[in-house]
Amino acid sequence: MLSTQQLAALNAASCEVAFDNLTRQLYATDASPYQIVPQAVAFPKSPAQAASIIRAAAHAGIAVTPRGAGTGLSGGAVGDGLVIDFARHNRQIFAFDKERRTVSVGPGLVLDQLNAFLKPHGFRFGPDVATGSRATLGGMIANDSSGSHTPVYGTTGMHVNELQIVLADGSVVNVGPGHDTLQRQRNLVEDLMALNALQITERFPPGLLKRWPGYGLARALENPGNLLPILTGSEGTLAAIVAAELKIVPLPLERGVGLIFFASVSAAMSAADALLELQPAAIEHIDRPLFDQTRSQREFQAARDLLELDQKPCESILIVEFFENAKERLALLKKKRIGRRKLILQTQAEADLVWSVRKAGLSLLTGCKGSAKPACFIEDAAVRPQDLPAYVSGLQKLMSRAGVTASYYGHAAAGLLHVRPVLDLQRAEDLKKFRRIADEVAALVAQFKGSLAGEHGVGIARTEFLKAQVGEEIYRVMKEIKHSFDPGNVFNPGKIISDGRYKIDTHLRWGAGYELKLPFAPQLAFAAKDGSFAGNLEQCNGCGGCLKQTPTMCPTYLATGEEIMSTRGRANAIRAALEWRGSGADPLRAPELETALGNCLSCKACTNECPSNVNLALLKAELLHARIRRDGLKLRERVLSSVDLLGRLGCVTPRATNFFLESALLRQGFRKFFGFTPERPLPPFARTRFDRWFAKHLPVQEAGRGKVILWDVHALSRTGNRHRRRRRARSRRV
Repeated sequence: MLSTQQLAALNAASCEVAFDNLTRQLYATDASPYQIVPQAVAFPKSPAQAASIIRAAAHAGIAVTPRGAGTGLSGGAVGDGLVIDFARHNRQIFAFDKERRTVSVGPGLVLDQLNAFLKPHGFRFGPDVATGSRATLGGMIANDSSGSHTPVYGTTGMHVNELQIVLADGSVVNVGPGHDTLQRQRNLVEDLMALNALQITERFPPGLLKRWPGYGLARALENPGNLLPILTGSEGTLAAIVAAELKIVPLPLERGVGLIFFASVSAAMSAADALLELQPAAIEHIDRPLFDQTRSQREFQAARDLLELDQKPCESILIVEFFENAKERLALLKKKRIGRRKLILQTQAEADLVWSVRKAGLSLLTGCKGSAKPACFIEDAAVRPQDLPAYVSGLQKLMSRAGVTASYYGHAAAGLLHVRPVLDLQRAEDLKKFRRIADEVAALVAQFKGSLAGEHGVGIARTEFLKAQVGEEIYRVMKEIKHSFDPGNVFNPGKIISDGRYKIDTHLRWGAGYELKLPFAPQLAFAAKDGSFAGNLEQCNGCGGCLKQTPTMCPTYLATGEEIMSTRGRANAIRAALEWRGSGADPLRAPELETALGNCLSCKACTNECPSNVNLALLKAELLHARIRRDGLKLRERVLSSVDLLGRLGCVTPRATNFFLESALLRQGFRKFFGFTPERPLPPFARTRFDRWFAKHLPVQEAGRGKVILWDVHALSRTGNRHRRRRRARSRRV
């Protein structure tokens, strides 16, 4: 817990800070399997506010964890000190220069929002992560993210012109080739690069298209005097990014996609290597465990029909995309004698259907039924593309020895597959396999001189392996760089540069013997997929698909931008309450649960748009039923469920009723007792009831335009009440 002095220091900063249990629990997880409850969460709106809160935290001895959308898979966005959320605000586009092909953005701007702005001008941002509907630019820079089209665009760090950062002392600094700043750090990095050039070249040989783990020494060696390669990919361990000037690229003039279907993953990997001579913009791989998860999913049915997965089953598919001379290259692709069959897509709409399956890969896989899930911990190791067939063969032998199955999907053209072994992290036996597989994969990647964190960062999951991956000398260089930027170890301590607090199998969200024990007997079957309340709740993997800026899922998040208003936020709040991590002694009456359920519209958009099919409407119904069955209805709920009675009473004296409804005093009373905002107008009562008005008017002559039905709600209500009274009377007689 924070001390009185630490609380005072954070409160004195000119920045919104939350200390309540609900907010802290919401930011205890991201899309990784890790869970660490922070002491506080800050929401800066400007670089000045970010500098103020970081300075206060450093002076108070509180660790700082910068955070974007919380879509990271290695635990880089969770920490036990102060989490700073740059995603709620800071979504500005400051400047756009078409001639220079640059755009300046805030760190909270979402990739898809930037591309939507650039598209009418004929541009886009190059790297295209699968989570582009919610991934922030600040997070992408901090992680040196890439995506499917790495052969064309490389990684995010290659597209950064300039950064504005906040250091641990609160100073705001602009960094880039045009700025003579951080002279001490620049001199140190130049000296370290010169002294260790041979070691760096040996450890990071050319040919890898994805990022290397840790600080970008290989790129820094090629760009003397430029600190951007060090900062891009530093995962919030050196500074916080508060603004960036980015390079943009023209939209492709042509796009063409061909699909090749295979009988095995091995055959697909060998073919991917052979297809590189056609210089594709992307070669993406999806396998049967992934696309089998699209069965019975309305959102993906059109894609299944296009691929003919039910009529012509296969084990593996390569998605091959070309930008330049697409038609000619697709013709060459069609002539190649590889795979079981091929499908050349005819329109961009068809291509978008296929890409939607690929982009939803993570959520589709983790949405499988049961507690055994494709686990996230070795999913972004990368090798050179030509080494991929041998690397995958090694992985398959490794999985066979461990007695587990795995999914292999992702960026075949860049030598990176997202490998996910199916493990139950609630069982001690599988946790041992988790550790064993991690150790063996680290050794296998080192054998190919690849990257253990080619895309998703070092974070918690890979920090313990970094020294062995890069060697003692290179690790010492990284430690010196960390100390020069952050001598007090304020930023994301224990990650990249280990201090012993993090291992790949510590701070897990679940653990051996974990079981969500419910304080009620569930009534609903959740038969559509999961078979249980707990099963559906735990489908939420934290990927943040509910944060996307679409008209439906999740409408309350779109209106507020607050984490609790998203499906992910509500699922995490429900889980926290039921795990007795709430601020109350009764989970069903926990204020965290009340907040999560009270603002859910039960619109059911999540049932269709969440690839894992988290059904918040059903979860809410089950929880409310359990609470009402035990405790009965509250006054507000009784009033709202008695609208027929209130309507009849209001119709007796409509003028007086309307006078009171417009009273400011009454509105304040409604706010206090029932939670109705005073700004919300209440519908007035008609001076004459419709049934009485109708009785006084003779029927008009039929106009010949068909029948018109008028619903007299009051009369229907009276009729319904009469029927109910008769049924009760008959029941008593029986």
